[in-house]
Amino acid sequence: MLASDAESQRVVGSRLEYVPALDGLRALAIALVMLFHAGVPFLPGANLGVDIFFVLSGYLIGRLLLAEFRVHAAIDLRRFYRRRLWRLMPPLLLLLALYAVLAPLVWPDYYFHLRDGIELLLYLADIALVFGDGPQYLLHAWSLGIEERFYLLFPVLLLFLLRISSYNRLWLFFLLLALLVTLWRFYWVQLDSYEVAMYFRFDMRLSGLLLGVMVAWLAPAWLPDMGRAGRSMLPLMLGVLLLLVLPEHGQPWRLAYGLPVVELLTALAIIWVVQQPGCLLSRLLGAPALVYVGKISYGLYLFHYPIMQYLKGLYSWPAVAVGGVILAGVLAVLSWHLLEVPLSRWRKR
Repeated sequence: MLASDAESQRVVGSRLEYVPALDGLRALAIALVMLFHAGVPFLPGANLGVDIFFVLSGYLIGRLLLAEFRVHAAIDLRRFYRRRLWRLMPPLLLLLALYAVLAPLVWPDYYFHLRDGIELLLYLADIALVFGDGPQYLLHAWSLGIEERFYLLFPVLLLFLLRISSYNRLWLFFLLLALLVTLWRFYWVQLDSYEVAMYFRFDMRLSGLLLGVMVAWLAPAWLPDMGRAGRSMLPLMLGVLLLLVLPEHGQPWRLAYGLPVVELLTALAIIWVVQQPGCLLSRLLGAPALVYVGKISYGLYLFHYPIMQYLKGLYSWPAVAVGGVILAGVLAVLSWHLLEVPLSRWRKR
């Protein structure tokens, strides 16, 4: 949700090449998330779309840092953090400005708008929710906090590991750490002791980010060619995804079992489209409409939740879904063309 289209890339030698299908995959993720937040009754597991974002973010950030290290044998942390700040903060500030003006008018009986805005600005919504004091109408900001914490900590950890370990073996470290996190989550998310706070915890979501980094480290050269296997796997992958999002499994089951499956499916999809730009999945996800939705997905994610929360108080889920998508889409398009793209061009001058 957080990476721009300029980061939907694969490495060719030391050069980054744009992969449109990765933006299409991001479009699929934001569609699932928005349908879940709209309250669509026959998609109770669509919130797993956020875990597609996590794997994508791990892959894209890992790929950027890897490409820089390959070329310069170093990583410029200040440049990395500056780029993250310029990419993420302007649309976030736009959301906060709109929220500051409209939220007190729309929800006058809710007295924590200022607190919620500060939690969003400081990327602390996930921590606040863990302790039962998180934002109500900006609740979706929990995932932003997890990703930002990863962006803050991972480059430092990576530099440390590059100094003490073999470059070619680091993928194994990320794989083992992702497996440990998965086992840790499985241990905590027991069906008779599940707590809602677990859903928002950083340690419960770290596996997808780490898996994405591992794929970035290995792909495309060291991973097996998925050409023929991929063609036969597409129906299976789609079937498994439907089995995860359609039935009512319950959140404990999804967190313990569904989440690692979605993470693995996303990793396989990334490998496939990076290795085979002309494959069926690449063509499907590379459709111009999907690519465009993927490009504006950060804005869609930011704006859709408070809009849908307001509409839920007035209408049933079909109107919430349609109206929320339209209104959030308008804001995301305006943000993309009038704010995000101009700022990106200005920074590159």
